[in-house]
Amino acid sequence: MIMSEICDRYESMRNCRQDVADVFRHHGGRLDKVRDIANSTAEEIENLSAFIQQHTAVVCPECTSVCCANRHSMHTFDDIVFIYALGEQIPLHTPGLDDSGPCQFLGELGCVIPRVVRPYRCNWYFCSPLLNRITELNTVRHYRMFINLLQKITRGRQSLMEEYNSEVKDLGRAPIKRDNFLYY
Repeated sequence: MIMSEICDRYESMRNCRQDVADVFRHHGGRLDKVRDIANSTAEEIENLSAFIQQHTAVVCPECTSVCCANRHSMHTFDDIVFIYALGEQIPLHTPGLDDSGPCQFLGELGCVIPRVVRPYRCNWYFCSPLLNRITELNTVRHYRMFINLLQKITRGRQSLMEEYNSEVKDLGRAPIKRDNFLYY
């Protein structure tokens, strides 16, 4: 990816963050249900975090092919809405970093961003060694609970976006997402 594309993407994400922040700031009363869904989903993410962390703490430090790359660290529109619904801030990216380089948020003990505000793709990508460890060290019952919780979190995020789009569609310039495209 060339530098101008990286900067353009950074600028468009910065503008998107600002637009979504403005929606929450100026129309917050309409978004109480969105906030409730986000908080409930965040609780489920926290419930799952310790389970995942016990496995990533063993697998990730030994990895020779780091999957945490800068290109994956950019928040999507859905991530941005989720994070602002929680009343949290989006971690700032350093523009101009190599997309294929190790993620700027990758520390010695893993990601330095709290799990609840990480990009969705970062939380729910499980490489083969990680999945192997999870399946080998857990009962079928625990693995099923793990999968069910992942599905519940995904449904929560989908519900949040449906509610957000429903509430902001008549606000004029408020960004909404339909068919994987942003509309203003």
